Amino acid sequence: EIRVIHFPNGHTDGDSIVYFTKSNVLHLGDDFFNGMFPFIDLEHGGNVVTLARNVGEIIKMFPGDAKVIPGHGPLGDMKNLKAYHAMLLATTKIVKDRMAAGKSLKEIQAAGFPEKWQSWEWPFITTDVYIDLVYGSLKT
Repeated sequence: EIRVIHFPNGHTDGDSIVYFTKSNVLHLGDDFFNGMFPFIDLEHGGNVVTLARNVGEIIKMFPGDAKVIPGHGPLGDMKNLKAYHAMLLATTKIVKDRMAAGKSLKEIQAAGFPEKWQSWEWPFITTDVYIDLVYGSLKT
């Protein structure tokens, strides 16, 4: 049995996940970048706030021992997915708090993130690019 579930407005507005029930494998595609900042396609309905909510729901819905196939990064498990979820929540809060304090996008980018999140950067999604995506998500 295979279950396909639509989780809109995460990476894009058309994201679905696939759960292979017998093998206990969850394929999240671009809703999960294992150990990496995600690309959020703002122009096609993506939003980091909704992505974090969706990932939180996925964590609740599936067994804790499920293997998780990401769209990018190494094969993972629910522990990796929970770390990704924590990163999404923490980094979004940082950007949101700085926006509420009246900081501009450039000022938020200049401040960056705490060292804890620096290893999540990769060539396609640098910290500055990711902050821009979070900022854009929060502006909508």
